[in-house]
Amino acid sequence: MALDKFKPTPLHYQLTEELKAQFKKGDYKVGDHFTTDKELMEKFNVSITTARRAVAELVREGFLERIPGKGTFVKKDFVEDSLRLMGFFEQIREKGAVPSAKIISLKEVELTPFMLEEVPSLNIFDAEKVFLIKKVQMMNGEPVVYLQSYWPLELGREISKYDLTKRGIYEIATQELGISIDEAEQTIFSAAADEETSKYLGIKAKEPVLSEERIGYSEGQPMELSLSSYPADRYKYKVKMSRNESKDRGGILS
Repeated sequence: MALDKFKPTPLHYQLTEELKAQFKKGDYKVGDHFTTDKELMEKFNVSITTARRAVAELVREGFLERIPGKGTFVKKDFVEDSLRLMGFFEQIREKGAVPSAKIISLKEVELTPFMLEEVPSLNIFDAEKVFLIKKVQMMNGEPVVYLQSYWPLELGREISKYDLTKRGIYEIATQELGISIDEAEQTIFSAAADEETSKYLGIKAKEPVLSEERIGYSEGQPMELSLSSYPADRYKYKVKMSRNESKDRGGILS
């Protein structure tokens, strides 16, 4: 397999992107001993320097890990999020992996003053009770998200009637109930795993996690509040940015 040496894109970058695509297709499995630099050199017809630079970048981005005295291995899968509004099951299927979930609880909860103080975003519901779905979401059988999803009481009851271990909440809401989450506000922040989160994600208490708070809207109305926790080494947020400036605008960027 050869790369395009006539492209202006550096060969080590082309090789890195090609290997990423293979990871996402599932060509390599977690824990596999990764191809040696020499094998990459021969397979892609590149120099040893190009092969080493590509591997170093994959290590830096978390696709691979080097273990002294043993070699380079395929690291754990991670969830890659972007600015597209998608449910977990959609994301994982698009990645080419297998999503599933374990239900922790499906219940009505009363919005007490204490809860509203702890999670101010729950005020979007303007109700005394809401429906809470708690589950651990998995990729290829490994836990990657601890989810707490709050819905209006009646809608949550309806969602809970379906198999939430094999289908995503957004998928059920859209396909079965005609409720489409078409817009969202999302906040991502770092936190330390509490006892409950660490238990369900299989990590130690106080280990770093990336937390996500999302308010989902349907036709302008707030419909869901989700609180998600991801192990810090298994979540990646990707944003494509551009800088567009008016041609007649002077000055400098401050």
